[in-house]
Amino acid sequence: MSLELRTGNGKVWIDCSLQGRIFAEIGGRRLHKFDEKLASNPSDVEFNNIGGNSLWPGPEGGPLAYNYLPDTWLVQPGINTACPHEEIAEDGVPESVKTVLLSNRKGISLQTEFRRRIAPLDVSAAAEKAGVKALAYREDDSITFAEGQYPENAVIAAWSLEQFAGCEGITAFGIASGDPKAMVNDDFYGNPWPRLEFEGKQFIFHLGGNDRLQIGLSSKERPLLIGAWIPEKKLAVVRVTPYDGNGTYINIADNDQPEGVYSACDQYSIFNGGALNFFELETIAPMILKDGKVIGSRLTAETFFFQGDFAKVRNMLAEQFHVVLSGSSN
Repeated sequence: MSLELRTGNGKVWIDCSLQGRIFAEIGGRRLHKFDEKLASNPSDVEFNNIGGNSLWPGPEGGPLAYNYLPDTWLVQPGINTACPHEEIAEDGVPESVKTVLLSNRKGISLQTEFRRRIAPLDVSAAAEKAGVKALAYREDDSITFAEGQYPENAVIAAWSLEQFAGCEGITAFGIASGDPKAMVNDDFYGNPWPRLEFEGKQFIFHLGGNDRLQIGLSSKERPLLIGAWIPEKKLAVVRVTPYDGNGTYINIADNDQPEGVYSACDQYSIFNGGALNFFELETIAPMILKDGKVIGSRLTAETFFFQGDFAKVRNMLAEQFHVVLSGSSN
């Protein structure tokens, strides 16, 4: 079962049979990474890494982690195998919903609701003017605790991991309102700096190599967007998630977080899978507190796809998002 929208030059859908992942296609071709073999037979393996856009609970590591419990990395059944069902919200919009039990590293068991909906974004006029194919959508995601939790016992961040095949030769980018160098958080694994370039308010992250690398973008420097150009598919992806000043960002990284869950406050992240041959463009939401207790986290994010000759896509990115990509094809 899936919740499908036709928009622009393609369609976008939430696949309820694949743990509520979001997928998109243009011209009948799927844009996200997709492991068809694993999708046809998901199991209790360590992680059903099927692809698409997954809704993930943060933090991954640290004293309140959802993935290190405590000695080994794992994806809990509520994320790895549990599938949502469709509900019609009060405003008449269909949503995917699942209620699962999560445990954190502290041993707290949490009844938790995951809820997703998508809506089309109309970029047809700008795309037609630029001579490219396009598709865009907005996702509204929430992860909510059944009972509020004191933050020393449990925290949560709604975290959208949008995954694409390939790494080598792919150019990722981002723009800050503040200082783009100060915006970069490298406290994940590997050294990303040799693959980073900065000019003005923008950075370029040259993906590839054999090493896993990841950067976060601190909300303190007011990041505006992230994205990537994928030469093989002649495809550009842009992701935007706003922050209105409400809520508290936490450290989502899959490390020990010795300085605690507030030692980083990333609003975006880019993952270079290296030899794993995929990358991710990730958006992260702050957690919401009420009366001193954590009640959940809500994420609104927009994803834009533009497909066509590099020169036309490059001009589109410059005009619509003030992104500057140099070169003739990559």
